[in-house]
Formats: sequence, C-alpha cells, structure tokens
Amino acid sequence: MEPNGVNSPRETGTFNTLLFIKIASALVIISVFSMSLFRDFDHDEFEAVHTAWKILTGEVIYIDFFQHHHPFFYYLIIPFIKLIGEKTLTLLILRLFIFSFFLGILRISYLLIRDIFDSNKIAWLAILLLVSTSMFSQKAIEIRPDVPQVFFGLFAIFTYLRNFKGDSRNPLYLSALFMAISFLFLQKTFFIIAGLGLTQIYHLYIKELSIKKLTIYWSVFILCICPYYLYLSFTDQIGTYLFWNWTLNMNFVGSFSPFNTLIDSFYINQFIWLFYFVGLVVFFRHQKTLILLSLLLLAFIFLVQAPYRQYFMPFVPFMCGISAAAMLRVLNEKQTKIIVALTVLVPMIYFIRSIIVYPNKPELQKIDWVLDQTEPMDHVYDGDIYFNLYRKDIDFFWYSTDPQKGGLVTYKKLRNYDYNIYEAINKHSPKIISGLFIEDMNRPEIKENYFQSEDYPDLYIRKNN
Repeated sequence: MEPNGVNSPRETGTFNTLLFIKIASALVIISVFSMSLFRDFDHDEFEAVHTAWKILTGEVIYIDFFQHHHPFFYYLIIPFIKLIGEKTLTLLILRLFIFSFFLGILRISYLLIRDIFDSNKIAWLAILLLVSTSMFSQKAIEIRPDVPQVFFGLFAIFTYLRNFKGDSRNPLYLSALFMAISFLFLQKTFFIIAGLGLTQIYHLYIKELSIKKLTIYWSVFILCICPYYLYLSFTDQIGTYLFWNWTLNMNFVGSFSPFNTLIDSFYINQFIWLFYFVGLVVFFRHQKTLILLSLLLLAFIFLVQAPYRQYFMPFVPFMCGISAAAMLRVLNEKQTKIIVALTVLVPMIYFIRSIIVYPNKPELQKIDWVLDQTEPMDHVYDGDIYFNLYRKDIDFFWYSTDPQKGGLVTYKKLRNYDYNIYEAINKHSPKIISGLFIEDMNRPEIKENYFQSEDYPDLYIRKNN
C-alpha cells in the first residue's frame, strides 16, 4: 500500500494528548450508551421488531406482509422475542445487543485507521470523532439492519486491506465472506461492494492486485450468497424477492436531497468536516486508497432517492480517519486539545439533550397500554408502526401507508392494489385503531364501533358490541 504520509507519533506530549483523547472518547461513549437506553425509538426500530414478530408467528415475509429489506436481521432478533417475550423489555435488550455491534464498529474502525496510518494516536482520535459524529451515533445504536450490515462491511474492507500487509491470518476470502454476510443483512451493501470494487480496479491498475485474486474474491462472495438465492429459486420466490427488495426501492416515492443531512451534520460536527476537507488535500498523494474509498462511499449516497442518515454510516469511519490524521498533522498539542474539546462538546450536549427532550418512556408506556387493552389474537391498526409490536395487522401494508410517499403509494404506482382502510376495519374489527391516515373518522365503520381513548386521544378502542 501507499506510504502513510504521516510521521510516526513521537511528538512532544504525545502521551498526554493521547490520554486526553481516550478520556474524551470514554465520556462520549458513555453518553451514547445512555442514549441507547433512554432516547426515543426510531420508526424503523419498531418496524424491525414487528417484522421479526410476524415471522415468529408464522407469517411469510413478502408474501403475507409488506417488507422491502433483506430478511436476515429479522431472523437474528427473533430469539430475543422468543426468549424475553412480547414485552417492552425486549426493546431495551435489543438496544443493548445492537450497542455491542456499535462497539464492534468502533473496534474495526480503530484497527482499520491504525493500519492505514500506522499510528495509535490517529486511530484513537478517529474513534473519538466517530462517536462524536451525530448522524453516525444516532443511527448506530438503533435496532436496524444497517448496524450489522456496516459492521460486516467494514470488517470486509479491513480484512481486504490487511492482505497488503502480508497478514496470513486474514486471507482474502475472509473479506469476501464478510462482504457476503453484510449483503445478506441489507442490500445497501451494494454501495460498499461498488466502492471496494472500484478500489480493487485501482489496485489492479497499479499492480498491487492480480486478476486471479480479484476473480477468487468475487467468486467466494457469490458462493457465499448462493444458498439464499438457491432457496428463493427452489421456493419460486426469486421474482417476489427482486420486486420487493429492488424494483420497489428503486421507484420509492418520497425523494429528497442528501444535502439536508449534510448541512445538519456540518452544523453539529463542523470541525470534523473541515479537517476532512483538509485531509483530502494533505493526504491525496499518500493515502489514495483511503481517499478513494471515502469519496466513493460519499458519492454513492447521491444516487439514493431517500438518503436517510443511516446511508452515511459506512462513509463516516473513513471521514473521521482522514479528519483525525489532518488534525494531528496541522495542529500542535495545545491546539489539538482545544479543537478536540470543541469537537466533542456540541455532540455531547446534543446527545444529552436528545435523552431529556425525547425520552423513550412515553413510547414504552403506550406500547404497554396497547398490550393491556388487547388479547394476543386481536387485530390492531397502527397506520405507520408507532405502537403495535405484538398484535396482528389488518392489511398487507401495515406501515408506510402515507398517501403522499412510502411503500403503499409506490406499489400502487407499479401495480393495481385496492387499499381500503374502512373495509379492512370492517372486516377485521381491530381492537385498537389509530387516526393516522384515516381521512374520515366519522364513517359508520368507525363512529358506531369505536370511542376515543382518554389516555391516548390519537387512539380509539372498539366498543363491546
């Protein structure tokens, strides 16, 4: 690989600065851990848990209910629901489980940056910047398939780059295996695959990689994902899988620009972004692989119609590695400590504020209330997965039913589908319904059979008639 472009850290006061960085890292990680336990839940987290519950209760993904992501994450969390039960406690335990992946991403990022720059100090600072990057830490603690997807994707890149150091403990096929696992968790890995693939072409061009090794790499990748596609083929589900996971997503209604997320991120993490841009210039000649990977992973996000914050997760560790190296390259010890303190302060305040302003206790109480009001075989209409985790739904489209954007409206553009919420309520007689996306709450199906809850005015309980 290219020379690291950074002098080995033998600067005056290196230990003191490194200790300062480690202490700051510990404080931010503790705040992120607190956020994991006490901050509110994202819509997608309830989607993941309810999907796993539906599979556990015998429903078939893509056939019996709407889902547009790869299924492996849902199978991963099913044992938690089975062992702990249909409780809100399961959500908190799953948050802790995901936090272990969060720590795993930090560890892999540390090793990756340390190998590239041959510096513990840069690697530690990169980790501090990574946990302080709001759009990363906000998403990396959530119960979503993106987290293991990013973990295994980074692991794949790490083991791939290790081969250029002659590390026989990390053979090339291991990288392909980890990339395959990442892809089976979520199809978004396609962007990591494309980024690494173009990087491999560069390595092929500079003769650091042979055509034989490149062929072996992607052959192993294909072999590793083959069992899943063979299963889909034998069960005649290939067409169904391709439609829900690829065709629907490529036509998804509700697009917006990634600049919205970038501006918000810059507002909170301006020093990280500023030194990333400095690092792109400083290390352009000496760290072509790192620069190329970071720019590709960032550029691919602009191809996505709805680039939510989780799409940036694979890119952020590379951004922080470059930013950390640039800080230590252009700043002296005193300046580094000042900039690091300022870099950490705003995200820390932001994380603590999110716990105070957006606690998860009201959400958990609402879920418990719905469970108390219903029996296991009752149906519930949620509208867009805000409180129904462990009860049956009344339509194939159980979430993403916004008439302006999302899964339902996208599907109706591609295929004929008669979604009639009033008929569904009349047919299944759900015990609880939400007023979300119901235009006329005075329809006879609703007005004659439901009364408004005093505890939760947005919910309606079926009368005993």
